[in-house]
This record gives sequence, C-alpha cells and structure tokens, in this order.
Amino acid sequence: MKHQTFIIALLFCFSLTGKLAVAQQVKEGPEFECLKKWSTGSEYLKNQEYDQAVPFFRQTIQCDKKLHPAKDSRKFVTVFDKLAECYFNMKQYDSAVMVYKEGFAEFQESQYIYKIGEMYHKSLKNYDSAAFYYREYFKLTKSNEELKRIAGMWVEAGKYKDAVAVYEEYLNIDTQDEETWRYVLDSFKSFYIRQYGKDRWFKRCEDFSKHFPKASKEFYIGDKLDELLKQGQYENAANTALEILKTDSAGKQTWWKLGKAYDALQKRKEALDAFEKAYQIDPNDADLMCDYAQSALDGGQLVKTWTLGAKAGQIKKFGRPYYLIGEAILDGIKKCSGNVLDMPAKEAYLVAAKYYDIAAQYPDTEKNAKVRASSCRQNGPTKGDCHMGALGKLAGSACYSWMLDKDYANPCK
Repeated sequence: MKHQTFIIALLFCFSLTGKLAVAQQVKEGPEFECLKKWSTGSEYLKNQEYDQAVPFFRQTIQCDKKLHPAKDSRKFVTVFDKLAECYFNMKQYDSAVMVYKEGFAEFQESQYIYKIGEMYHKSLKNYDSAAFYYREYFKLTKSNEELKRIAGMWVEAGKYKDAVAVYEEYLNIDTQDEETWRYVLDSFKSFYIRQYGKDRWFKRCEDFSKHFPKASKEFYIGDKLDELLKQGQYENAANTALEILKTDSAGKQTWWKLGKAYDALQKRKEALDAFEKAYQIDPNDADLMCDYAQSALDGGQLVKTWTLGAKAGQIKKFGRPYYLIGEAILDGIKKCSGNVLDMPAKEAYLVAAKYYDIAAQYPDTEKNAKVRASSCRQNGPTKGDCHMGALGKLAGSACYSWMLDKDYANPCK
C-alpha cells in the first residue's frame, strides 16, 4: 500500500539523520502505531478516498489523546481539520461541523468556530448559519473586524437591512475607522434612513464630524443645508455654509446650497458667485446647472439661463432645463416689448412655446409647461398676420438679439 511506502520512507529519513535506533524504538511502540494511522489517513485523503481516511483519522485522535493526555503535548494537531475536510468533501456537512466543534471543545481554539462560519459562507452560501458562527467567533475574540466581516457578508447576500444593523453596531464600538463610517452613512444612506430615520442619520453624521473634523463632509452637508432651506431658515443656512467653507472650500454641495440661500435672500450677486464656484467644481451636474440657471433668471441674466439650461438638457433627460429657457424668453419679451404685443413679441412667444412643448414631454414639468405653451400660442402670430406678410420681424429686432434660437414653427403653413 501507498501508506506503507510512506512509513518506509519516513524510517529511511530517520536513518539518514543518525536516528535509526530511535526510529526502531518508535516502530515497536504505540507512537509508531499512532503515526501509521495518521499517515494512512493522510494518504487516503491525498488520494481523495475520503471514506477510507475517516476511520484512520478517528483512530489517530484516540491514540493521540491516550499517548498525550496533556493537550499542549498532542502531536497531531491538524487532525480535526483533515477529518472535517473529509466529511465536507463527502457532503456530510453536519459531520464536518461536529468535528470542528470537537476540535474547539478539545483545544478551545476559536479558529475552529471561524472555520465553520467560513464553510457556511464561502462554500455553502448559507448566510444565516455563517452569521451565527461568525457572531460566535466575535464573542470569543472580541475583534471588531468580525462585525465588518458579518456586515460585508450581508451586503454580498443582498440583505442590506441586516448589513446596516451590524454596521450600526460596529460604529458604536469603533470610532476611528473613517472609511467604514463614510461607507455606511454615504453608500447606505437610503437604507440607513429607512431603518433608523433621518434624524438618527443626521446624528450619526454629526458624530462623524466630531470624530473626523478634517474629513470632507460633502456626503451629507447638502442634506443638512437643505433641511434649513426647507424650513425657510435662509440666513442660518447661509451662515452654516460659510462656516463649513472655512475648513472645506472644495465642497460642491456647500457652495450650491449657499447659492440657493443667497438667492432666497435676494442677494443676487452673491448667489451667482456661489453657484459659479459649485459649477466650477462639477460642471456636469444637471440639477446644479438648473438651480444656477434659475438664479441667473432671477438676476435677469437671460443668456446665462439659456446656456445653462441647454447644457443641462443634454446631460439629463428631464423637463426643467427647457422650462427655464421658456421662462427666460418670456422675461425677455417683457423687457423688450413691455405690454405691447408687437410682431417681434408674437414671434418670440412662438419660440417660447417650442421649449414649453419640449418641457411638457417630461413628468417634472408636464402640467405647468402645457399651460405655458397654450398661453404662448394665444399670444403668437395670427392668420391675419400671415396674410399681411408681417412675419420675420424678430430676426431684425435688436432687443431680441440675445436669443440663442430664433428657429420657430411657421404658423402660416
């Protein structure tokens, strides 16, 4: 047999090192018998004959206990791992678990409990059982990293509610892990708020600020300032933003909300400056561009409104950019024609109607845009204007030269 060859080779090694006499002694005693059982089981395991290996590993455990009653003097310390491996490969998972538990009872080695968790997690994908044994391992080791392991496993399983609960437990214990704090409060924001409420989330964000005063607060600062803006606390929002900017001047959200606060306070120049700072940090945020365009509209900067709206519409499919362009055209008509409905004004109304029609195709502006488009058409050129050949005045009107698009639908066709 192959295991006999192994034993002969082992004895040969003894002779090469000048220990043949000792080997002869071992050959004739219980130590050698125990070694034979171990080597035979190992050979069977190597050859994937798991059912044949099991009884030899069982016998190895018994003889090792008998020969070495003191646990720290045992010779075959990995026998439980090898026996569990046999049962696992035979798909006798309960038996594998029992072997690991025997190993733990014998040596009080927490790694045996961890290995049960790993078996359920990595091999069997039984996350509930894995979580139980990982949790038992955590109780034994008191290692906070095990909580992260459990939470990460729940993320892997798609059970985000369970993951957030374990991460919350972790944050209560370890306050120095900035990466995990940010990961939980930012990446899992919606799940956290759904589970614990927005007030709790804000409280955790404040805790984050205390623990890591130099860290960027971008992931939550916009929400904090939005709460103040919703409550109409515009001065408070502006002052809070300015305070944050003293230590973190690169925060898009802070500049953005500062712009909204200033706009609400009718501080037009300050609002536009703040929006421009946010826009320079991120020139591809369509929602930011629309707020910037609205502020420019409030400040009478119609070309900027149109330009920002057109770019926002290219980045994101929603109605607000086109609605803002329509609003800019209406403001331009008031500026150029006042209450006089002359021919350039009528033609400009048709251009506005075109943009409101586009805005009406999107849910966010559909209702208001339809009303606006209808009103613009009522003020547009009539059939009588067509018969009189009065169209084309818009192109020659200097007051409307700021408009970036004069290609309106001809009402006479």
